[in-house]
Amino acid sequence: MRLLATLPPLLLLLVVPACSVEESTSAPPRAPSTSVAAKQPTDKTYRSEEGNYSVCFPKDPSIANKELATSAGVMKVQTAKVEGGRDLMLSVSHMTYPASFGEVDAGKILDGVRDGLKGQDGELKSDKPGVEGEDKFPARDLLIHAGKNGIRARLVLVDRRLIQVLASGSKEAVEGKTAEEFFKSFEAAK
Repeated sequence: MRLLATLPPLLLLLVVPACSVEESTSAPPRAPSTSVAAKQPTDKTYRSEEGNYSVCFPKDPSIANKELATSAGVMKVQTAKVEGGRDLMLSVSHMTYPASFGEVDAGKILDGVRDGLKGQDGELKSDKPGVEGEDKFPARDLLIHAGKNGIRARLVLVDRRLIQVLASGSKEAVEGKTAEEFFKSFEAAK
C-alpha cells in the first residue's frame, strides 16, 4: 500500500516531467460551492473550490498541495485522499496545464495520462472514452491491473484542468461498492 499511497502525485510526474518544490497538508475545506453540486449530497461531500469539483468520500480526506517544477513552468497540484479500508485508497488530484497545452488534443493528453498510470508492468483491462457532466468534458474511465493490485480511474479534462479520480488497492476493492459509490458521486464543473 505504501506505493499506492504516493500514486496520485507520481501519475502527474509521468505526464509532465517534474520534481517537487513545495508540499503542504491541511484539513479539507467544507465551504459550500455555488459552481459544483454533489450528485449524492451527504455530510462527507468534499468540494474543491480550486479544482471546481465535488465528490463524496467515506470520511474526511487529507489534502496535500504540491508545486511541481516542470519544463513548462511551476504547476500546482492538489490531492484530496482517504484510505477507504485496509486495501483501498480513494483520491482526487487536479492541476492546470500551462496555456501552451491549450492547442493539444484532449484525447492525446488523456492517452498520456492513461499510459503513465499503466506503466510498463500494468495491464489495461478497460479504457472507455466518454464525457463528464452536463458540459460534456472529455473523460476517460480506466481499469488497470498490476499483479494483485488494481487502479480504477476517471480522467476528466476541463479546458486545461486535469482531474484524476482514483481508486487504488486490491483488484476486488477498486471494483467494490465503496469505490463505485465514490465514482458515482463525482461531479466536475467549469
